[in-house]
Amino acid sequence: MGSKQSFPGTATLTESLTVENIQAAYQNGDMNKAQNLIQVCCSETEGAPLDKHHLLGVAAANGDVVSVQYLLTEVKVELSQELTDDNPAVVAAYYGHKDIIKMLLNSVAGPCLNRDLVNWMMTVACQQGQLEIVKLLVHSYHADPESCAVRKNDFAIITGLPLYVAAQAGNEEISEFLLHNGAAISSYTLMDHPEFTEKLLKTKFVEPSCPDPDTDCSNTLTVQWSHLKLPWLELNWFLDISSRISVLDLSANCLQTLPSIIPWGLIQLQTLNLSDNHLKELPAIQSSDQIICTSLLQIDLSRNQLSSLPPGFLHLTSLQKLTASKNQLVNLFEVENGVNWIGLRKLEELDVSDNLLTELPSVFTHCFKSLSYLNVSRNKLKAFPVPWACPLKSCKISSNFIEDIPNSLTVFWKNYLRDLDISNNCLKSVPACVFQLEVSINMAESEQLNCETFFNWTDKGSKLPRLSFFTTLRRSSDPAYSLYLPEFLCESLEILFLCDNQLEAVPPSVCGLKNLSELYLSNNPGIRELPCELGQLSNLWQLDIEDLNIGNVPAEVRKKGAAATLGFLRAQLRRAEKCKLMKLIIVGPPRQGKSTLLEALQSGKVPQAMQKEATISICTWELERPSGIKSVVDSVEFSVWDIGGPASMSTVNQCFFTDKALYVVVWNLAMGEEAVANLQSWLLNIEARAPNAAVLVVGTHLDLIDTKFRTERIATLRAYVLALCRSPSGSRATGYPDITCKHLQSVYFL
Repeated sequence: MGSKQSFPGTATLTESLTVENIQAAYQNGDMNKAQNLIQVCCSETEGAPLDKHHLLGVAAANGDVVSVQYLLTEVKVELSQELTDDNPAVVAAYYGHKDIIKMLLNSVAGPCLNRDLVNWMMTVACQQGQLEIVKLLVHSYHADPESCAVRKNDFAIITGLPLYVAAQAGNEEISEFLLHNGAAISSYTLMDHPEFTEKLLKTKFVEPSCPDPDTDCSNTLTVQWSHLKLPWLELNWFLDISSRISVLDLSANCLQTLPSIIPWGLIQLQTLNLSDNHLKELPAIQSSDQIICTSLLQIDLSRNQLSSLPPGFLHLTSLQKLTASKNQLVNLFEVENGVNWIGLRKLEELDVSDNLLTELPSVFTHCFKSLSYLNVSRNKLKAFPVPWACPLKSCKISSNFIEDIPNSLTVFWKNYLRDLDISNNCLKSVPACVFQLEVSINMAESEQLNCETFFNWTDKGSKLPRLSFFTTLRRSSDPAYSLYLPEFLCESLEILFLCDNQLEAVPPSVCGLKNLSELYLSNNPGIRELPCELGQLSNLWQLDIEDLNIGNVPAEVRKKGAAATLGFLRAQLRRAEKCKLMKLIIVGPPRQGKSTLLEALQSGKVPQAMQKEATISICTWELERPSGIKSVVDSVEFSVWDIGGPASMSTVNQCFFTDKALYVVVWNLAMGEEAVANLQSWLLNIEARAPNAAVLVVGTHLDLIDTKFRTERIATLRAYVLALCRSPSGSRATGYPDITCKHLQSVYFL
């Protein structure tokens, strides 16, 4: 490269270095000749140079990876991002050269890559049936299957839509891929290519409901036409399959109307999903005889524009789940007087949340004999639905305008209800019957609730395990105004939410909830102290005091969690004070230097030879904080027990071993391995009688070991002691000093 070359049979170099000759070499299959011509052309300095960008397009069109790589890396040709048909990237997409497309697009920094160019390439690939190129552009270069890169005067041209182009070319595989990746079936595609669209929908988006041919439902079909943004449905799409459809999913489209056959004429239909559309009503029926979809089990109409539920639903005898949230329901059903129905007896779940309902008429609800889940949250209900006979387990009725809860609640639902959410209402009082329910109840943000009348009753049969209420509780000028929890809740209430209120103190009645396990108090800026009585709640393990400025519990204690905080409160309740007194027990075999060691520690002087007759000596020793030592206390007082005497008394002496003491086990270094062996019995006894105690193992008579061998001997003995102390019998031994009372340096270290 970089030097002039000539080829046999050519008159001059200029004549041979033409685009026509390069194209001819490609057409003749002589790739090497074409590559040489391109390289010589780029290195030629005489005459008019050829357009290197044009050469890049020629090489890309013929799939010449070597020449494209050469032009991009060595000649430094930059890929143009103009939206033209002769752009090298567009040409490569047209001919389906996958590797060259990667090379060209990767030569442009990601943020600088023109998205319209990538979308134009995808449209060209759709037109030519290049499925692999379309997949590459969508998955690796984020081409938008719904974007139209072909524009005229800033207006999109319909023939530039990838799906429209694929339909025009009759390519089902590319169309299916585009639809699965976000493309929309536009009205232009439906009108201009109706037969192709119908065939595509039926062959690619309809499948057997049960793949097993031996099952009863082997002849039924699942129609998955969701997220296609269909503007309408044609009746003839359903005529030949209507008797076989068991699952029909039309969610996330742009449907405003439905063919008359949906859902009433689908005899095998069990699941219908019409959510995320623009439906204001379903096809009308003249009589119940037109309803043959009696096998329907589930219906989802959420996120539409319905003003009432279709009255035809009242004739569905098998329906189990009905979802119609986020509509514009003003009435549950609109039914003319005199109309009879026998449906909805098996309805188990009803969700009509986020609507405009002002009531749930009992004429309808009393037909829901099997209802176990009801959600009417975020409506405009003024009254709690009149309870009726059904196995209701969960009732969500938050964010309405309900003022009272009927006493008949427990008559019908006492044995079933487990979750009751009536938060963010206008409750003025709560009847005692509510607390007969073994239920999790949420009454948060009930701003009209009066605490003085809230618990103006008693009930010994309460089973309430969870209570959340009084969010944004109003302050009162009455100092006696406070939240009171009745005594009958003491044995049942387990979880209590009082967060996000305006409480100025923890209600004293909370401290009487014996079975309380979780208490949430966060975001009550008025609470500045925790009552010490909280420490008496033995089951309380979760205490949420986040963002509270608690003054009577140190910050370092609060950081350790609920257990440490409650322990501190218990200590405060006992009026406990910081104790600087500790029991110090000195033990070991006879004549090991225990008393001498104690004398040296207390006096700070070399002790004289002493003869001890007492088996146990008790004294008090106050140790001042040594200079240079950082400590939170200035002194520590020890109650010293010097336990000695003959070996025959060792069994009796163990009776004085107590937990939470500091033990000093003394042994004679000069006795070597024999003394080490005697240590084990002492450590085992301490382990058995004082498992939480700290232990110091102190070796004495260091001066009796010859200085020549002292270092080696001490190292050997210490290894034995360390091995012994790391066994279960000495797992809490915390130090192993070696001392002599001939001088005080080693004693000071102890």
